Amino acid sequence: MNNNYIDDHLDEIRAEFKLLDHWVYLNAADQMVPGNYWLNAVRDFYNFVEYGRMEDIPAADIATHPFLLAKWDESIRLSAAFINADKDEVTNAYRPAITANLILYNMMEWSEGDNVVITDLSYPSIPYILQDLQRRYGIEIRVVRNVNGEILMEDMEKLVDGNTRMVIVDRTAAFCGFTFDMKEVCRIAHARGALVLDDAMQTLGAVDIDVKDDGVDFLVSGAYKWQCGPEGAGIFYIKRSVMDRIDARYRNYIWADIPGPIPFANRDHDNMASWSYPPVNNANRFSQDTTIGPSLFGWVATLKFYEKIGIKNVEERVRRLGAYTIDRLEEIGCRVTCPTDPEKRHGLITYTTGDYDKDKAFFERCAAPGRCMKPIKISMRTLGGIGNLRISAHFFNTEEEIDYLIDLQKGMM
Repeated sequence: MNNNYIDDHLDEIRAEFKLLDHWVYLNAADQMVPGNYWLNAVRDFYNFVEYGRMEDIPAADIATHPFLLAKWDESIRLSAAFINADKDEVTNAYRPAITANLILYNMMEWSEGDNVVITDLSYPSIPYILQDLQRRYGIEIRVVRNVNGEILMEDMEKLVDGNTRMVIVDRTAAFCGFTFDMKEVCRIAHARGALVLDDAMQTLGAVDIDVKDDGVDFLVSGAYKWQCGPEGAGIFYIKRSVMDRIDARYRNYIWADIPGPIPFANRDHDNMASWSYPPVNNANRFSQDTTIGPSLFGWVATLKFYEKIGIKNVEERVRRLGAYTIDRLEEIGCRVTCPTDPEKRHGLITYTTGDYDKDKAFFERCAAPGRCMKPIKISMRTLGGIGNLRISAHFFNTEEEIDYLIDLQKGMM
Protein backbone atom coordinates (compact mmCIF):
# COMPACT_ATOMS: atom_id res chain seq x y z
CA MET A 1 0.00 0.00 0.00
CA ASN A 2 1.36 3.42 -1.00
CA ASN A 3 1.19 5.95 1.83
CA ASN A 4 2.62 8.86 -0.14
CA TYR A 5 0.93 12.07 1.02
CA ILE A 6 1.34 13.64 -2.43
CA ASP A 7 -0.47 10.81 -4.19
CA ASP A 8 -3.36 11.17 -1.77
CA HIS A 9 -3.59 14.98 -2.12
CA LEU A 10 -2.45 15.51 -5.70
CA ASP A 11 -5.34 17.68 -6.89
CA GLU A 12 -4.97 19.95 -3.86
CA ILE A 13 -1.21 20.23 -4.41
CA ARG A 14 -1.51 20.90 -8.15
CA ALA A 15 -4.00 23.67 -7.39
CA GLU A 16 -1.10 25.57 -5.78
CA PHE A 17 0.43 26.00 -9.26
CA LYS A 18 -2.18 27.78 -11.40
CA LEU A 19 -0.13 27.63 -14.59
CA LEU A 20 -0.56 23.84 -14.58
CA ASP A 21 -4.10 24.57 -15.77
CA HIS A 22 -2.62 25.95 -18.97
CA TRP A 23 0.66 24.10 -19.57
CA VAL A 24 2.06 20.61 -19.32
CA TYR A 25 5.00 21.79 -17.26
CA LEU A 26 8.00 19.42 -17.31
CA ASN A 27 10.67 22.04 -16.84
CA ALA A 28 11.52 22.47 -13.14
CA ALA A 29 15.22 22.09 -13.98
CA ASP A 30 15.00 25.41 -15.79
CA GLN A 31 12.69 27.43 -13.55
CA MET A 32 9.57 26.57 -11.59
CA VAL A 33 6.14 28.03 -12.13
CA PRO A 34 5.05 30.10 -9.12
CA GLY A 35 3.25 28.47 -6.21
CA ASN A 36 0.33 30.21 -4.54
CA TYR A 37 1.90 29.56 -1.13
CA TRP A 38 4.88 31.78 -1.88
CA LEU A 39 3.03 34.29 -4.05
CA ASN A 40 0.67 34.98 -1.15
CA ALA A 41 3.60 35.39 1.23
CA VAL A 42 5.28 37.87 -1.13
CA ARG A 43 2.03 39.84 -1.35
CA ASP A 44 1.87 39.87 2.45
CA PHE A 45 5.31 41.46 2.55
CA TYR A 46 4.34 44.24 0.16
CA ASN A 47 1.07 44.76 2.02
CA PHE A 48 3.08 45.39 5.18
CA VAL A 49 5.28 47.84 3.27
CA GLU A 50 2.19 49.63 1.99
CA TYR A 51 0.88 49.85 5.56
CA GLY A 52 4.13 51.50 6.65
CA ARG A 53 5.50 48.51 8.57
CA MET A 54 9.11 48.90 7.40
CA GLU A 55 10.83 50.99 10.08
CA ASP A 56 13.97 49.69 11.77
CA ILE A 57 14.39 52.09 14.71
CA PRO A 58 13.69 51.89 17.61
CA ALA A 59 12.75 48.28 16.79
CA ALA A 60 12.66 46.22 13.58
CA ASP A 61 9.15 46.15 12.14
CA ILE A 62 7.49 43.35 10.15
CA ALA A 63 8.78 44.32 6.69
CA THR A 64 12.01 46.18 7.31
CA HIS A 65 15.46 45.07 6.10
CA PRO A 66 15.37 41.26 5.75
CA PHE A 67 18.44 40.64 7.92
CA LEU A 68 16.61 42.27 10.85
CA LEU A 69 13.47 40.19 10.57
CA ALA A 70 12.29 37.21 12.54
CA LYS A 71 11.65 35.67 9.11
CA TRP A 72 15.43 35.63 8.52
CA ASP A 73 16.01 33.44 11.54
CA GLU A 74 13.00 31.28 10.70
CA SER A 75 14.24 30.70 7.15
CA ILE A 76 17.64 29.58 8.41
CA ARG A 77 16.09 27.21 10.94
CA LEU A 78 13.88 25.67 8.24
CA SER A 79 16.70 25.53 5.68
CA ALA A 80 19.02 23.80 8.13
CA ALA A 81 16.37 21.20 8.92
CA PHE A 82 15.79 20.70 5.18
CA ILE A 83 19.37 19.46 4.69
CA ASN A 84 20.02 18.11 8.23
CA ALA A 85 22.52 20.82 9.10
CA ASP A 86 23.02 22.69 12.35
CA LYS A 87 21.38 26.10 12.29
CA ASP A 88 24.67 27.95 12.73
CA GLU A 89 26.04 26.29 9.54
CA VAL A 90 23.45 27.85 7.21
CA THR A 91 22.74 31.30 5.86
CA ASN A 92 20.56 32.71 3.09
CA ALA A 93 21.88 33.01 -0.43
CA TYR A 94 20.69 33.33 -4.01
CA ARG A 95 22.32 31.78 -7.09
CA PRO A 96 25.15 29.26 -6.65
CA ALA A 97 27.34 31.36 -8.95
CA ILE A 98 27.19 34.30 -6.52
CA THR A 99 28.03 32.17 -3.51
CA ALA A 100 30.75 30.32 -5.41
CA ASN A 101 32.46 33.63 -6.15
CA LEU A 102 32.56 34.34 -2.41
CA ILE A 103 33.94 30.88 -1.61
CA LEU A 104 36.57 30.74 -4.34
CA TYR A 105 37.82 34.35 -4.25
CA ASN A 106 37.36 35.29 -0.60
CA MET A 107 37.40 32.11 1.49
CA MET A 108 40.26 30.20 -0.14
CA GLU A 109 44.00 30.83 -0.37
CA TRP A 110 45.52 29.79 -3.71
CA SER A 111 49.08 29.08 -4.78
CA GLU A 112 50.60 28.10 -8.09
CA GLY A 113 50.48 24.32 -8.37
CA ASP A 114 47.19 23.92 -6.53
CA ASN A 115 44.54 22.06 -8.46
CA VAL A 116 40.75 21.89 -8.49
CA VAL A 117 38.87 18.85 -9.79
CA ILE A 118 35.61 19.33 -11.68
CA THR A 119 33.81 17.31 -14.37
CA ASP A 120 32.83 17.93 -17.96
CA LEU A 121 29.20 17.78 -16.78
CA SER A 122 29.63 20.77 -14.44
CA TYR A 123 27.34 23.71 -15.16
CA PRO A 124 29.46 26.52 -16.74
CA SER A 125 29.10 29.04 -13.89
CA ILE A 126 31.82 27.66 -11.63
CA PRO A 127 34.26 26.60 -14.38
CA TYR A 128 34.05 30.21 -15.60
CA ILE A 129 35.27 31.40 -12.18
CA LEU A 130 38.00 28.76 -12.10
CA GLN A 131 39.41 29.92 -15.42
CA ASP A 132 39.98 33.34 -13.86
CA LEU A 133 41.64 31.77 -10.81
CA GLN A 134 43.88 29.85 -13.20
CA ARG A 135 44.89 33.14 -14.85
CA ARG A 136 45.45 34.94 -11.55
CA TYR A 137 47.11 32.26 -9.42
CA GLY A 138 48.28 29.54 -11.77
CA ILE A 139 46.00 26.83 -10.41
CA GLU A 140 45.38 23.70 -12.46
CA ILE A 141 41.85 22.74 -13.45
CA ARG A 142 41.46 18.97 -13.72
CA VAL A 143 38.40 17.72 -15.58
CA VAL A 144 36.92 14.26 -15.11
CA ARG A 145 35.38 13.19 -18.43
CA ASN A 146 32.01 11.48 -18.45
CA VAL A 147 31.52 7.96 -19.77
CA ASN A 148 28.13 7.72 -21.47
CA GLY A 149 26.70 10.42 -19.23
CA GLU A 150 28.17 9.16 -15.95
CA ILE A 151 31.19 10.20 -13.90
CA LEU A 152 33.07 7.12 -12.76
CA MET A 153 34.45 7.40 -9.25
CA GLU A 154 37.63 5.56 -10.23
CA ASP A 155 38.29 8.25 -12.85
CA MET A 156 37.78 11.00 -10.28
CA GLU A 157 40.07 9.26 -7.79
CA LYS A 158 42.90 9.23 -10.35
CA LEU A 159 42.82 13.04 -10.60
CA VAL A 160 42.65 13.88 -6.89
CA ASP A 161 46.08 14.15 -5.25
CA GLY A 162 47.92 15.97 -2.49
CA ASN A 163 47.76 19.26 -4.39
CA THR A 164 43.99 19.13 -4.84
CA ARG A 165 42.43 21.95 -2.82
CA MET A 166 38.84 21.36 -3.80
CA VAL A 167 36.58 18.93 -5.64
CA ILE A 168 33.54 20.69 -7.11
CA VAL A 169 30.56 18.79 -8.48
CA ASP A 170 26.96 19.43 -9.43
CA ARG A 171 25.18 16.91 -7.23
CA THR A 172 22.85 16.39 -10.19
CA ALA A 173 24.20 17.35 -13.60
CA ALA A 174 21.88 19.94 -15.15
CA PHE A 175 22.28 18.76 -18.72
CA CYS A 176 22.07 14.98 -18.32
CA GLY A 177 20.65 14.18 -14.88
CA PHE A 178 23.57 12.12 -13.57
CA THR A 179 23.42 12.27 -9.76
CA PHE A 180 26.53 11.74 -7.65
CA ASP A 181 26.99 9.54 -4.62
CA MET A 182 28.20 12.50 -2.56
CA LYS A 183 29.42 10.32 0.28
CA GLU A 184 31.83 8.65 -2.15
CA VAL A 185 32.93 11.99 -3.60
CA CYS A 186 33.71 13.20 -0.08
CA ARG A 187 35.61 10.01 0.76
CA ILE A 188 37.86 10.49 -2.27
CA ALA A 189 38.43 14.22 -1.66
CA HIS A 190 38.91 14.09 2.10
CA ALA A 191 41.42 11.24 1.85
CA ARG A 192 43.74 13.72 0.09
CA GLY A 193 42.86 16.71 2.25
CA ALA A 194 40.63 18.42 -0.32
CA LEU A 195 37.36 20.22 0.38
CA VAL A 196 34.10 19.41 -1.40
CA LEU A 197 31.82 22.07 -2.88
CA ASP A 198 28.38 20.65 -3.65
CA ASP A 199 26.26 22.60 -6.14
CA ALA A 200 22.87 21.11 -5.30
CA MET A 201 20.80 23.38 -7.54
CA GLN A 202 19.39 20.47 -9.57
CA THR A 203 18.86 18.17 -6.58
CA LEU A 204 17.56 20.11 -3.60
CA GLY A 205 13.79 19.94 -3.59
CA ALA A 206 13.69 16.70 -5.57
CA VAL A 207 15.78 14.45 -3.32
CA ASP A 208 16.23 14.24 0.45
CA ILE A 209 19.70 15.64 1.25
CA ASP A 210 21.62 14.97 4.47
CA VAL A 211 24.81 17.03 4.55
CA LYS A 212 26.05 15.40 7.73
CA ASP A 213 25.72 11.90 6.34
CA ASP A 214 27.25 12.91 3.00
CA GLY A 215 30.09 14.90 4.58
CA VAL A 216 30.14 17.84 2.14
CA ASP A 217 32.05 20.94 3.21
CA PHE A 218 30.00 23.51 1.28
CA LEU A 219 26.55 23.27 -0.29
CA VAL A 220 25.03 25.97 -2.45
CA SER A 221 21.60 26.13 -4.01
CA GLY A 222 18.85 28.50 -5.09
CA ALA A 223 15.12 28.33 -4.45
CA TYR A 224 13.63 28.75 -7.92
CA LYS A 225 14.11 25.38 -9.62
CA TRP A 226 13.29 22.00 -8.05
CA GLN A 227 12.82 23.76 -4.72
CA CYS A 228 9.63 25.38 -6.11
CA GLY A 229 10.34 28.72 -4.47
CA PRO A 230 10.87 32.36 -5.49
CA GLU A 231 13.82 33.93 -7.25
CA GLY A 232 16.27 35.57 -4.87
CA ALA A 233 16.45 32.96 -2.12
CA GLY A 234 18.39 29.78 -1.41
CA ILE A 235 20.84 28.05 0.88
CA PHE A 236 24.53 28.41 1.65
CA TYR A 237 25.80 25.68 3.97
CA ILE A 238 29.31 25.56 5.38
CA LYS A 239 30.44 22.78 7.71
CA ARG A 240 31.30 24.05 11.19
CA SER A 241 34.80 22.54 11.22
CA VAL A 242 35.55 24.30 7.91
CA MET A 243 34.02 27.58 9.05
CA ASP A 244 36.22 27.61 12.14
CA ARG A 245 39.44 27.53 10.13
CA ILE A 246 38.53 30.07 7.43
CA ASP A 247 39.35 33.76 7.83
CA ALA A 248 37.48 35.06 4.80
CA ARG A 249 38.56 38.23 3.03
CA TYR A 250 35.01 39.44 3.38
CA ARG A 251 33.24 41.59 5.92
CA ASN A 252 29.60 42.60 6.19
CA TYR A 253 29.06 45.15 8.96
CA ILE A 254 25.51 43.92 9.49
CA TRP A 255 26.96 40.70 10.92
CA ALA A 256 29.55 42.25 13.23
CA ASP A 257 29.21 40.59 16.63
CA ILE A 258 28.21 43.80 18.40
CA PRO A 259 26.87 43.41 21.94
CA GLY A 260 23.33 44.72 21.91
CA PRO A 261 21.42 46.27 19.01
CA ILE A 262 22.90 48.10 16.02
CA PRO A 263 24.29 51.32 17.57
CA PHE A 264 22.98 53.88 15.06
CA ALA A 265 20.95 55.72 17.70
CA ASN A 266 23.64 55.67 20.38
CA ARG A 267 24.86 59.08 21.57
CA ASP A 268 28.51 58.05 21.21
CA HIS A 269 28.13 56.08 17.93
CA ASP A 270 31.48 56.03 16.12
CA ASN A 271 32.06 54.52 12.69
CA MET A 272 35.26 52.83 13.88
CA ALA A 273 35.12 52.21 17.61
CA SER A 274 31.49 51.09 17.61
CA TRP A 275 32.26 48.49 14.95
CA SER A 276 35.55 47.06 16.18
CA TYR A 277 34.15 43.56 16.68
CA PRO A 278 34.74 40.30 14.83
CA PRO A 279 32.00 38.77 12.67
CA VAL A 280 29.34 36.61 14.32
CA ASN A 281 30.33 33.01 14.95
CA ASN A 282 27.95 31.39 12.50
CA ALA A 283 27.33 31.17 8.77
CA ASN A 284 25.70 34.60 8.69
CA ARG A 285 29.23 36.02 8.76
CA PHE A 286 29.35 34.99 5.08
CA SER A 287 25.93 36.40 4.19
CA GLN A 288 25.96 38.65 1.13
CA ASP A 289 22.42 39.79 1.99
CA THR A 290 21.19 39.05 -1.52
CA THR A 291 17.87 37.69 -0.23
CA ILE A 292 15.49 40.64 -0.11
CA GLY A 293 12.32 40.85 1.98
CA PRO A 294 9.70 39.48 -0.44
CA SER A 295 11.95 36.59 -1.43
CA LEU A 296 12.55 35.83 2.24
CA PHE A 297 8.82 35.70 2.98
CA GLY A 298 8.27 33.49 -0.07
CA TRP A 299 11.15 31.18 0.83
CA VAL A 300 9.81 30.60 4.34
CA ALA A 301 6.42 29.74 2.84
CA THR A 302 8.12 27.33 0.43
CA LEU A 303 10.01 25.54 3.17
CA LYS A 304 6.80 25.20 5.17
CA PHE A 305 5.07 23.81 2.09
CA TYR A 306 7.80 21.17 1.86
CA GLU A 307 7.36 20.36 5.53
CA LYS A 308 3.68 19.70 4.77
CA ILE A 309 4.17 17.43 1.74
CA GLY A 310 7.40 15.79 3.00
CA ILE A 311 10.69 15.64 1.10
CA LYS A 312 10.79 11.85 1.34
CA ASN A 313 7.38 11.75 -0.36
CA VAL A 314 8.70 14.11 -3.02
CA GLU A 315 11.75 11.95 -3.69
CA GLU A 316 9.75 8.73 -3.93
CA ARG A 317 7.31 10.25 -6.42
CA VAL A 318 10.01 12.01 -8.45
CA ARG A 319 12.02 8.81 -8.85
CA ARG A 320 8.87 6.88 -9.74
CA LEU A 321 7.89 9.41 -12.44
CA GLY A 322 11.46 9.41 -13.71
CA ALA A 323 11.35 5.65 -14.16
CA TYR A 324 7.97 5.90 -15.91
CA THR A 325 9.35 8.55 -18.29
CA ILE A 326 12.34 6.38 -19.18
CA ASP A 327 10.13 3.35 -19.85
CA ARG A 328 7.79 5.31 -22.11
CA LEU A 329 10.64 6.94 -24.07
CA GLU A 330 12.34 3.61 -24.69
CA GLU A 331 9.00 2.08 -25.66
CA ILE A 332 8.68 4.46 -28.64
CA GLY A 333 12.31 4.03 -29.73
CA CYS A 334 13.99 7.07 -28.19
CA ARG A 335 17.48 6.75 -26.72
CA VAL A 336 17.67 7.83 -23.07
CA THR A 337 20.95 9.68 -22.44
CA CYS A 338 20.71 10.06 -18.66
CA PRO A 339 21.51 7.14 -16.34
CA THR A 340 18.71 4.61 -16.06
CA ASP A 341 19.96 3.31 -12.70
CA PRO A 342 17.58 4.96 -10.17
CA GLU A 343 20.49 5.47 -7.75
CA LYS A 344 22.20 7.67 -10.35
CA ARG A 345 19.32 9.95 -11.34
CA HIS A 346 15.98 11.30 -10.15
CA GLY A 347 13.35 12.99 -12.33
CA LEU A 348 15.70 14.92 -14.63
CA ILE A 349 15.56 12.78 -17.76
CA THR A 350 17.38 13.47 -21.03
CA TYR A 351 16.91 11.74 -24.35
CA THR A 352 17.26 11.97 -28.11
CA THR A 353 15.43 10.61 -31.12
CA GLY A 354 18.86 9.93 -32.58
CA ASP A 355 18.66 12.91 -34.91
CA TYR A 356 19.51 16.44 -33.74
CA ASP A 357 17.26 18.11 -36.31
CA LYS A 358 14.31 15.95 -35.24
CA ASP A 359 15.04 16.75 -31.61
CA LYS A 360 15.06 20.46 -32.38
CA ALA A 361 11.85 20.21 -34.39
CA PHE A 362 10.11 18.42 -31.52
CA PHE A 363 11.35 20.99 -28.99
CA GLU A 364 9.92 23.79 -31.11
CA ARG A 365 6.67 21.88 -31.68
CA CYS A 366 6.15 21.51 -27.91
CA ALA A 367 5.61 25.26 -27.65
CA ALA A 368 2.75 25.02 -30.15
CA PRO A 369 1.65 21.38 -30.37
CA GLY A 370 -1.58 22.06 -32.24
CA ARG A 371 -4.89 23.86 -32.19
CA CYS A 372 -6.57 23.78 -28.77
CA MET A 373 -3.71 21.74 -27.26
CA LYS A 374 -1.75 22.61 -24.12
CA PRO A 375 1.85 23.68 -24.76
CA ILE A 376 4.51 21.39 -23.27
CA LYS A 377 7.35 23.08 -21.42
CA ILE A 378 10.64 21.18 -21.62
CA SER A 379 14.25 22.18 -22.36
CA MET A 380 16.89 21.37 -24.94
CA ARG A 381 20.37 21.07 -23.42
CA THR A 382 23.67 19.41 -24.32
CA LEU A 383 27.01 19.33 -22.46
CA GLY A 384 29.96 16.97 -22.62
CA GLY A 385 28.43 15.28 -25.66
CA ILE A 386 25.37 14.23 -23.62
CA GLY A 387 21.83 15.50 -23.47
CA ASN A 388 19.52 17.00 -26.12
CA LEU A 389 15.89 16.98 -24.92
CA ARG A 390 15.34 17.38 -21.17
CA ILE A 391 12.25 16.43 -19.19
CA SER A 392 11.92 17.41 -15.54
CA ALA A 393 9.35 15.14 -13.88
CA HIS A 394 8.55 16.70 -10.52
CA PHE A 395 6.19 15.69 -7.71
CA PHE A 396 3.21 17.62 -9.13
CA ASN A 397 3.46 15.98 -12.55
CA THR A 398 1.37 12.99 -13.59
CA GLU A 399 1.78 9.92 -15.75
CA GLU A 400 -0.95 11.36 -17.99
CA GLU A 401 1.18 14.45 -18.67
CA ILE A 402 4.13 12.27 -19.59
CA ASP A 403 1.87 10.20 -21.87
CA TYR A 404 0.72 13.45 -23.54
CA LEU A 405 4.35 14.28 -24.38
CA ILE A 406 5.07 10.72 -25.53
CA ASP A 407 2.09 10.73 -27.91
CA LEU A 408 3.29 13.96 -29.51
CA GLN A 409 6.88 12.67 -29.73
CA LYS A 410 5.77 9.35 -31.22
CA GLY A 411 3.91 11.18 -33.98
CA MET A 412 7.12 12.98 -34.98
CA MET A 413 9.53 10.03 -34.94
